[in-house]
Amino acid sequence: MVGAGDEGKRTSQANNGGDNSAGTVKPLRKRGWQLPFLMAVGFISHAYNLFQYPIYLGDEGIYMEQAWAVLRLGKLAPYTYFYDHAPTGWLMIAGWVYLLPGKFHQFGMAINSGRVLMLLIHVASVFLIYKIAKQMSGSGIAAFLTTLIFTLSPLAIYYQRMVLLDNIMVFWLLLSLYFLTHSGGRLMNIVASSFFFGLSLLTKENAIFFLPVLGYMVYVDTKETYRFRFALTSWLFTWSALLSMYPLYALLKQELLPAGTSFILTGTPGEHVSLIQTWLWQLTRRNSSILDLDSQFWVFFNLRWWPRDAFIIGAGLLAIFVNLRAGLSARQRHQGALYAALLALSYGFYIIRGSVMLEFYLTPMLPFFALNIGLLAGRIIDGMPKTVTTPLFVIVVIALSGVFIYTARDHYTLNITQVQVAQLQWIRENVPPSAVLSIDDDLWVDLHEPVNRTTPVFPNAHSHWKIQGDPDIRNRLLGNDWRRLDYMVLSDDLVETLQRENTQDFILTAIRNSRLIAQFQKGDVLLQIMQVNK
Repeated sequence: MVGAGDEGKRTSQANNGGDNSAGTVKPLRKRGWQLPFLMAVGFISHAYNLFQYPIYLGDEGIYMEQAWAVLRLGKLAPYTYFYDHAPTGWLMIAGWVYLLPGKFHQFGMAINSGRVLMLLIHVASVFLIYKIAKQMSGSGIAAFLTTLIFTLSPLAIYYQRMVLLDNIMVFWLLLSLYFLTHSGGRLMNIVASSFFFGLSLLTKENAIFFLPVLGYMVYVDTKETYRFRFALTSWLFTWSALLSMYPLYALLKQELLPAGTSFILTGTPGEHVSLIQTWLWQLTRRNSSILDLDSQFWVFFNLRWWPRDAFIIGAGLLAIFVNLRAGLSARQRHQGALYAALLALSYGFYIIRGSVMLEFYLTPMLPFFALNIGLLAGRIIDGMPKTVTTPLFVIVVIALSGVFIYTARDHYTLNITQVQVAQLQWIRENVPPSAVLSIDDDLWVDLHEPVNRTTPVFPNAHSHWKIQGDPDIRNRLLGNDWRRLDYMVLSDDLVETLQRENTQDFILTAIRNSRLIAQFQKGDVLLQIMQVNK
């Protein structure tokens, strides 16, 4: 069992190698080069072409503008903060930007500063997942393959380059798992694991789906020790106490409960934002079931996920169920495999449950796909004769690397963000700074934060989502009249997205009454700037 609490179990585990199908770990050559090598591979694979691919996403811009609000306004958001996510993620981004000499424009476009932080987070995650896989399996081969798949997967490179709360949440979660798998029943490690799990919850709330598995791991780790109750209580208390700071903040702001009781009974909004109101709204957001082949899940699966990386999905799903069966049939021998399978299945439930789906929601699954594949492959290779193990391992590594590099060739060759750079430059050179602009969030910080004293800023450049839904913008600034908008800055596929959402009538009306004055295209990526007809 991984991280057993008593000395006898730890000694047994050291001798038996934890999750190893042969029962003992084969003598291995010194592998001190593996982790530095893998961290270097992770850095290079994610850093090369980082600022050119993939295209800047609106969600990346949202988290950068919220970090901007922290540093420039002393607020959690530039608009009304309505508790859509806990703020730890963009507080971390704000702290990173504060340390940069050039602040948001240190690396060019503002989102680039956030992407550099994602790069550093990925390299740290490479270190953590290697250590976790090694501890769960007792196998250097399993740890190496897990980490190689995690860092070279085209899906991982695509999404982990982006400034997403999911990537920050995964980092805190892996840090929590690192301390838990290395706890040996020690109380301080269990408390540290709980603390970092709390940070993952305060970064993105969907980390809660990992809670049952982490709790089970703590239970197994401490159940036969004299400190069992105290350790389990400390683990539960630490993350819940940390998480309680979020509703406490809302309570102090008088924004915990909806105003009045009408919302509780009818679902109508209150007079002010509310944490409880937002939570209820999140819980009631539904999408079609996974059984519906036209659902967003299958759209993303067929058009975005499978074409980019069929291996990590297909092999990952197979490995999950093989590991689950092995773990259930021989828990002590294959406990690491059981943990890996349960971690993947717990978040897989979140993915398929039928709520609102965005394409990057798959991101937290990727390390656990890799972990399951690596542990299964490690058991198979370690179980072979010594004369076969090394050459087979080399062949697998070369084959995987070749497949991943070929599949991810666009990640290293395409410059997609150049169209967004050109769009921004055109606005700076041709649009009056006093104009009222409807924009997607990817350009928000660049239009509000000057590069130097001669760079124009656009204080009336507002997110189209906020123009549509924030009364401070739509009613007070624009008087609920789309004619007060001057320019519509359209990101790629924005119109199709707005039409699909069917909640952006104000913005769509303004677009229909506008004329095209500039457009920028690279391949199938098309950006436009339109001037509103008064």
